[in-house]
Amino acid sequence: MTDYRWVRITSCDNIPLREGRAVQLAGREIAIFNLGDRFLATDNRCPHQNGPLCDGIITGSSVVCPLHAWKINLADGCVTRPASAQERSVETYPVRVEDGVIVVGVPTLVARPDGAATLDSATEGAAA
Repeated sequence: MTDYRWVRITSCDNIPLREGRAVQLAGREIAIFNLGDRFLATDNRCPHQNGPLCDGIITGSSVVCPLHAWKINLADGCVTRPASAQERSVETYPVRVEDGVIVVGVPTLVARPDGAATLDSATEGAAA
């Protein structure tokens, strides 16, 4: 089970309907999307060529990367188009809304490139 540190990001009103916004959070660039009935968060970089997903077009519960039209499911992070890339994905993060403020969960343990895990204490760029 993953433990999360919950970080207040911004008011729900600051992310327009069917759009995304990027934030720097715990050493990561995370995209937060407003789907109308819920907010979802993923890494902001497409697994194809690092296109900024927050600038993509939202269709249903997916986003289409603005660089080469890869389609990523925002709920599970899986690539749904092209079919040849369906084994690729982006990280997703739990989101909740508290008193009109978007709150994102970031894992408390972060794996280092050498495979070790470190406590994640950085929250740079998060706006409460």
